[in-house]
Amino acid sequence: MAGEADPEGLLADLVARGARRRTGLVAGVLRGGGRWVRGGGGRAGGAPPDGRSLLEVGSLTKTYTSLLLADGVVRGDWRLDTPVRELLPAGTVVPSRGGVEITLEHLATHRSGLPRVPLPTVRGSWQMLRNRDPYAPLTTELLLEQLAATRLRRTPGTGGVGYSNTGVGLLGLALAHACGTSYGELLARRVTAPLGLHDTTTPDLLHAEQRARVRPGHRRSGRPAPSWPMTAIPAAGALLSTAEDVLSWLAVQLDPHEGPLSEAVALTQVPRVRGRRGGTGLGWMRLEGPHAAWWHNGGTGGYRCFATFVPEHRTAVVVLSSDARSVDLLGLWALRRLTGR
Repeated sequence: MAGEADPEGLLADLVARGARRRTGLVAGVLRGGGRWVRGGGGRAGGAPPDGRSLLEVGSLTKTYTSLLLADGVVRGDWRLDTPVRELLPAGTVVPSRGGVEITLEHLATHRSGLPRVPLPTVRGSWQMLRNRDPYAPLTTELLLEQLAATRLRRTPGTGGVGYSNTGVGLLGLALAHACGTSYGELLARRVTAPLGLHDTTTPDLLHAEQRARVRPGHRRSGRPAPSWPMTAIPAAGALLSTAEDVLSWLAVQLDPHEGPLSEAVALTQVPRVRGRRGGTGLGWMRLEGPHAAWWHNGGTGGYRCFATFVPEHRTAVVVLSSDARSVDLLGLWALRRLTGR
Protein backbone atom coordinates (compact mmCIF):
# COMPACT_ATOMS: atom_id res chain seq x y z
CA MET A 1 0.00 0.00 0.00
CA ALA A 2 1.25 3.51 -0.81
CA GLY A 3 2.87 5.09 2.21
CA GLU A 4 3.44 1.73 3.94
CA ALA A 5 6.66 0.62 2.20
CA ASP A 6 9.41 -0.91 4.32
CA PRO A 7 12.45 1.42 3.93
CA GLU A 8 15.02 -1.37 3.90
CA GLY A 9 13.18 -3.38 1.27
CA LEU A 10 12.44 -0.26 -0.73
CA LEU A 11 16.13 0.68 -0.84
CA ALA A 12 17.08 -2.81 -1.97
CA ASP A 13 14.54 -2.51 -4.78
CA LEU A 14 15.65 1.01 -5.72
CA VAL A 15 19.33 0.09 -5.89
CA ALA A 16 18.59 -3.07 -7.88
CA ARG A 17 16.59 -0.98 -10.37
CA GLY A 18 19.05 1.88 -10.57
CA ALA A 19 22.46 0.24 -10.43
CA ARG A 20 22.02 -2.00 -13.47
CA ARG A 21 22.69 0.84 -15.91
CA ARG A 22 24.99 2.90 -13.70
CA THR A 23 28.57 2.66 -12.55
CA GLY A 24 27.64 3.36 -8.95
CA LEU A 25 24.54 4.30 -6.96
CA VAL A 26 23.90 4.92 -3.27
CA ALA A 27 20.56 5.85 -1.72
CA GLY A 28 19.31 6.65 1.76
CA VAL A 29 16.04 7.10 3.62
CA LEU A 30 14.99 8.84 6.81
CA ARG A 31 11.64 7.83 8.25
CA GLY A 32 10.53 8.67 11.74
CA GLY A 33 13.63 8.08 13.81
CA GLY A 34 15.15 5.50 11.46
CA ARG A 35 17.96 5.83 8.91
CA TRP A 36 18.79 3.41 6.10
CA VAL A 37 21.55 3.54 3.42
CA ARG A 38 22.32 1.11 0.61
CA GLY A 39 24.72 1.20 -2.34
CA GLY A 40 25.29 -0.80 -5.50
CA GLY A 41 27.14 -0.68 -8.80
CA GLY A 42 26.75 -2.27 -12.17
CA ARG A 43 29.14 -1.34 -14.91
CA ALA A 44 32.40 -0.21 -13.36
CA GLY A 45 33.26 -3.25 -11.30
CA GLY A 46 34.96 -3.11 -7.92
CA ALA A 47 33.31 -2.27 -4.63
CA PRO A 48 30.02 -0.35 -4.91
CA PRO A 49 29.72 3.08 -3.28
CA ASP A 50 28.49 3.21 0.30
CA GLY A 51 27.26 5.85 2.72
CA ARG A 52 30.75 7.31 3.11
CA SER A 53 31.66 7.50 -0.59
CA LEU A 54 32.15 11.10 -1.70
CA LEU A 55 30.38 12.25 -4.88
CA GLU A 56 29.70 15.59 -6.52
CA VAL A 57 26.18 16.79 -5.68
CA GLY A 58 25.96 19.59 -8.26
CA SER A 59 23.08 21.98 -7.77
CA LEU A 60 22.08 20.53 -4.41
CA THR A 61 24.85 22.94 -3.35
CA LYS A 62 22.33 25.76 -3.80
CA THR A 63 20.37 24.63 -0.74
CA TYR A 64 23.51 25.00 1.41
CA THR A 65 24.21 28.40 -0.11
CA SER A 66 20.70 29.50 0.80
CA LEU A 67 21.17 28.48 4.43
CA LEU A 68 24.38 30.51 4.43
CA LEU A 69 22.30 33.47 3.19
CA ALA A 70 19.59 32.88 5.82
CA ASP A 71 22.16 32.56 8.61
CA GLY A 72 23.58 35.96 7.65
CA VAL A 73 20.07 37.43 7.81
CA VAL A 74 19.61 36.03 11.32
CA ARG A 75 23.02 37.38 12.36
CA GLY A 76 22.16 40.81 10.97
CA ASP A 77 24.99 40.77 8.40
CA TRP A 78 22.58 41.53 5.54
CA ARG A 79 18.87 41.45 4.70
CA LEU A 80 17.02 39.47 2.06
CA ASP A 81 16.23 42.76 0.31
CA THR A 82 19.86 43.92 0.36
CA PRO A 83 20.96 44.75 -3.21
CA VAL A 84 23.71 42.31 -4.17
CA ARG A 85 25.69 45.31 -5.42
CA GLU A 86 26.35 46.29 -1.80
CA LEU A 87 28.20 43.04 -1.02
CA LEU A 88 30.33 42.82 -4.17
CA PRO A 89 33.75 44.42 -4.74
CA ALA A 90 33.64 48.20 -4.96
CA GLY A 91 32.93 49.43 -8.47
CA THR A 92 31.14 46.26 -9.59
CA VAL A 93 28.38 47.11 -12.08
CA VAL A 94 25.22 45.06 -11.52
CA PRO A 95 22.44 45.35 -14.10
CA SER A 96 18.96 46.50 -13.10
CA ARG A 97 15.69 46.88 -14.95
CA GLY A 98 12.80 49.25 -14.51
CA GLY A 99 14.67 50.91 -11.66
CA VAL A 100 14.67 47.63 -9.67
CA GLU A 101 17.97 46.31 -8.36
CA ILE A 102 18.79 42.62 -7.91
CA THR A 103 18.54 41.62 -4.25
CA LEU A 104 19.90 38.62 -2.38
CA GLU A 105 16.40 37.11 -2.26
CA HIS A 106 16.02 37.49 -6.02
CA LEU A 107 19.19 35.43 -6.49
CA ALA A 108 18.18 32.68 -4.04
CA THR A 109 14.68 32.31 -5.54
CA HIS A 110 15.79 32.46 -9.20
CA ARG A 111 13.96 35.69 -9.97
CA SER A 112 16.92 37.94 -10.73
CA GLY A 113 16.49 38.00 -14.52
CA LEU A 114 20.08 36.80 -14.97
CA PRO A 115 20.78 34.10 -17.59
CA ARG A 116 20.87 30.42 -16.64
CA VAL A 117 24.64 30.16 -17.11
CA PRO A 118 27.37 32.81 -17.21
CA LEU A 119 27.88 33.99 -20.75
CA PRO A 120 31.43 32.60 -21.19
CA THR A 121 30.09 29.08 -20.67
CA VAL A 122 27.87 29.40 -23.75
CA ARG A 123 31.05 29.05 -25.76
CA GLY A 124 32.12 26.36 -23.30
CA SER A 125 29.11 24.20 -24.16
CA TRP A 126 31.34 22.60 -26.79
CA GLN A 127 33.57 21.63 -23.90
CA MET A 128 30.71 19.62 -22.43
CA LEU A 129 30.23 17.75 -25.69
CA ARG A 130 33.92 16.85 -25.53
CA ASN A 131 33.47 15.59 -21.96
CA ARG A 132 35.18 18.62 -20.45
CA ASP A 133 34.14 21.04 -17.72
CA PRO A 134 32.18 23.87 -19.42
CA TYR A 135 32.82 26.17 -16.45
CA ALA A 136 36.61 25.81 -16.63
CA PRO A 137 37.15 29.01 -18.68
CA LEU A 138 35.23 31.11 -16.14
CA THR A 139 37.05 33.28 -13.58
CA THR A 140 35.65 35.64 -10.97
CA GLU A 141 37.00 38.60 -12.91
CA LEU A 142 35.37 37.41 -16.13
CA LEU A 143 32.08 36.75 -14.33
CA LEU A 144 31.94 40.31 -12.98
CA GLU A 145 33.01 41.74 -16.35
CA GLN A 146 30.23 39.86 -18.13
CA LEU A 147 27.77 40.81 -15.37
CA ALA A 148 28.28 44.48 -16.15
CA ALA A 149 27.42 43.83 -19.81
CA THR A 150 24.37 41.66 -19.10
CA ARG A 151 20.89 42.81 -20.05
CA LEU A 152 18.29 41.38 -17.67
CA ARG A 153 15.57 39.28 -19.26
CA ARG A 154 12.91 40.69 -16.92
CA THR A 155 12.47 43.02 -13.98
CA PRO A 156 13.95 41.40 -10.84
CA GLY A 157 11.32 39.90 -8.55
CA THR A 158 8.69 39.47 -11.24
CA GLY A 159 7.33 36.33 -12.89
CA GLY A 160 8.01 32.73 -11.96
CA VAL A 161 11.22 30.83 -11.44
CA GLY A 162 13.93 31.48 -14.03
CA TYR A 163 16.57 28.99 -12.87
CA SER A 164 20.02 30.55 -12.86
CA ASN A 165 23.43 29.14 -11.98
CA THR A 166 24.73 32.63 -12.69
CA GLY A 167 22.49 34.09 -10.00
CA VAL A 168 23.33 31.65 -7.21
CA GLY A 169 27.00 31.70 -8.16
CA LEU A 170 26.93 35.48 -7.82
CA LEU A 171 25.13 35.16 -4.48
CA GLY A 172 27.88 32.97 -3.04
CA LEU A 173 30.56 35.30 -4.36
CA ALA A 174 28.83 38.27 -2.71
CA LEU A 175 28.40 36.57 0.68
CA ALA A 176 32.01 35.39 0.74
CA HIS A 177 33.35 38.81 -0.28
CA ALA A 178 31.26 40.53 2.39
CA CYS A 179 32.81 38.22 5.01
CA GLY A 180 36.36 38.50 3.66
CA THR A 181 36.89 34.82 2.90
CA SER A 182 36.24 32.13 0.29
CA TYR A 183 32.86 30.48 -0.25
CA GLY A 184 34.11 27.07 0.90
CA GLU A 185 35.67 28.42 4.08
CA LEU A 186 32.62 30.52 4.93
CA LEU A 187 30.27 27.58 4.38
CA ALA A 188 32.43 25.36 6.57
CA ARG A 189 32.59 27.89 9.38
CA ARG A 190 28.93 28.89 9.44
CA VAL A 191 27.01 25.86 8.12
CA THR A 192 28.69 22.49 7.70
CA ALA A 193 30.88 22.51 10.85
CA PRO A 194 28.07 23.65 13.20
CA LEU A 195 25.80 20.96 11.72
CA GLY A 196 28.46 18.23 11.90
CA LEU A 197 28.55 17.76 8.11
CA HIS A 198 32.27 17.08 7.96
CA ASP A 199 32.12 15.27 4.59
CA THR A 200 30.35 18.11 2.78
CA THR A 201 32.93 20.43 1.28
CA THR A 202 34.32 22.17 -1.76
CA PRO A 203 37.06 20.35 -3.74
CA ASP A 204 39.83 22.70 -2.57
CA LEU A 205 39.17 21.84 1.10
CA LEU A 206 39.22 18.04 0.75
CA HIS A 207 41.89 16.40 2.90
CA ALA A 208 43.85 13.30 1.88
CA GLU A 209 41.59 10.76 3.60
CA GLN A 210 38.52 12.26 1.94
CA ARG A 211 40.16 12.30 -1.49
CA ALA A 212 40.67 8.56 -1.15
CA ARG A 213 36.89 8.17 -0.74
CA VAL A 214 35.91 10.22 -3.82
CA ARG A 215 34.01 8.02 -6.27
CA PRO A 216 35.09 8.78 -9.88
CA GLY A 217 32.33 10.14 -12.10
CA HIS A 218 31.22 8.64 -15.42
CA ARG A 219 29.35 9.68 -18.53
CA ARG A 220 26.14 7.93 -19.59
CA SER A 221 28.28 5.74 -21.83
CA GLY A 222 30.25 4.53 -18.81
CA ARG A 223 33.40 6.39 -19.83
CA PRO A 224 35.20 8.40 -17.11
CA ALA A 225 34.15 12.03 -16.71
CA PRO A 226 36.33 14.80 -15.26
CA SER A 227 35.31 16.65 -12.12
CA TRP A 228 33.61 20.06 -12.21
CA PRO A 229 35.27 22.18 -9.48
CA MET A 230 33.36 25.32 -10.61
CA THR A 231 36.02 27.50 -8.99
CA ALA A 232 34.47 30.82 -10.12
CA ILE A 233 30.92 30.04 -8.94
CA PRO A 234 31.23 27.25 -6.32
CA ALA A 235 27.98 28.31 -4.61
CA ALA A 236 26.01 27.10 -7.63
CA GLY A 237 27.24 23.50 -7.68
CA ALA A 238 30.74 22.68 -6.43
CA LEU A 239 30.08 20.64 -3.27
CA LEU A 240 30.96 17.00 -2.73
CA SER A 241 29.15 15.00 -0.08
CA THR A 242 28.19 11.50 1.03
CA ALA A 243 24.82 9.81 1.38
CA GLU A 244 25.27 9.82 5.16
CA ASP A 245 26.01 13.55 5.22
CA VAL A 246 23.11 14.40 2.90
CA LEU A 247 20.78 12.39 5.14
CA SER A 248 22.04 14.43 8.10
CA TRP A 249 21.38 17.57 6.05
CA LEU A 250 17.83 16.39 5.35
CA ALA A 251 17.34 15.54 9.04
CA VAL A 252 18.09 19.20 9.80
CA GLN A 253 15.38 20.20 7.31
CA LEU A 254 12.83 17.87 8.92
CA ASP A 255 13.33 19.62 12.28
CA PRO A 256 13.63 23.28 11.22
CA HIS A 257 12.94 24.58 14.73
CA GLU A 258 15.48 22.38 16.52
CA GLY A 259 19.26 22.42 16.83
CA PRO A 260 21.95 24.74 15.45
CA LEU A 261 20.87 27.32 12.86
CA SER A 262 17.20 26.55 13.58
CA GLU A 263 15.97 30.07 12.86
CA ALA A 264 17.89 30.19 9.58
CA VAL A 265 16.68 26.73 8.51
CA ALA A 266 13.07 27.76 9.14
CA LEU A 267 13.63 30.90 7.06
CA THR A 268 14.72 28.85 4.04
CA GLN A 269 11.43 26.91 4.15
CA VAL A 270 9.12 29.91 3.91
CA PRO A 271 7.37 29.65 0.49
CA ARG A 272 8.32 32.68 -1.60
CA VAL A 273 7.42 31.91 -5.21
CA ARG A 274 4.21 29.97 -5.82
CA GLY A 275 2.90 28.26 -8.94
CA ARG A 276 0.10 25.83 -9.69
CA ARG A 277 2.27 22.80 -9.01
CA GLY A 278 5.07 24.19 -6.93
CA GLY A 279 7.41 27.06 -6.18
CA THR A 280 10.49 27.86 -4.12
CA GLY A 281 11.64 28.79 -0.68
CA LEU A 282 15.23 29.95 -0.36
CA GLY A 283 17.15 27.43 -2.45
CA TRP A 284 14.70 24.56 -2.03
CA MET A 285 12.07 23.78 -4.66
CA ARG A 286 8.55 22.96 -3.44
CA LEU A 287 5.98 20.47 -4.71
CA GLU A 288 2.51 21.53 -3.59
CA GLY A 289 -0.11 19.07 -2.39
CA PRO A 290 -1.84 17.87 0.77
CA HIS A 291 1.63 17.40 2.26
CA ALA A 292 4.21 19.65 0.62
CA ALA A 293 7.51 18.10 -0.46
CA TRP A 294 10.72 20.10 -0.69
CA TRP A 295 13.37 18.93 -3.15
CA HIS A 296 16.43 19.71 -5.22
CA ASN A 297 18.45 17.76 -7.73
CA GLY A 298 21.92 18.20 -9.11
CA GLY A 299 24.16 17.12 -11.93
CA THR A 300 27.73 17.62 -13.13
CA GLY A 301 29.67 15.90 -15.90
CA GLY A 302 29.76 12.50 -14.22
CA TYR A 303 27.34 12.64 -11.30
CA ARG A 304 23.63 13.04 -10.52
CA CYS A 305 21.74 13.47 -7.27
CA PHE A 306 18.21 13.97 -5.96
CA ALA A 307 17.16 14.90 -2.42
CA THR A 308 13.68 15.44 -1.03
CA PHE A 309 11.88 15.66 2.31
CA VAL A 310 8.28 15.85 3.54
CA PRO A 311 8.16 17.37 7.05
CA GLU A 312 4.59 16.21 7.73
CA HIS A 313 5.60 12.59 7.10
CA ARG A 314 8.99 12.84 8.85
CA THR A 315 10.43 11.30 5.70
CA ALA A 316 13.39 12.11 3.45
CA VAL A 317 15.10 10.43 0.50
CA VAL A 318 18.48 10.92 -1.17
CA VAL A 319 19.88 9.22 -4.28
CA LEU A 320 23.47 9.83 -5.42
CA SER A 321 25.05 8.41 -8.57
CA SER A 322 28.58 8.40 -9.99
CA ASP A 323 26.99 8.39 -13.44
CA ALA A 324 25.42 11.08 -15.61
CA ARG A 325 22.04 9.32 -15.84
CA SER A 326 19.30 11.19 -13.96
CA VAL A 327 18.14 9.73 -10.63
CA ASP A 328 15.13 12.05 -10.19
CA LEU A 329 12.54 9.40 -11.05
CA LEU A 330 14.14 6.92 -8.67
CA GLY A 331 13.92 9.44 -5.85
CA LEU A 332 10.32 10.38 -6.63
CA TRP A 333 9.35 6.71 -6.87
CA ALA A 334 10.79 6.11 -3.40
CA LEU A 335 9.04 9.17 -2.00
CA ARG A 336 5.67 8.00 -3.33
CA ARG A 337 6.18 4.53 -1.88
CA LEU A 338 7.06 5.95 1.52
CA THR A 339 4.48 8.72 1.81
CA GLY A 340 1.71 7.93 -0.68
CA ARG A 341 2.32 11.40 -2.06
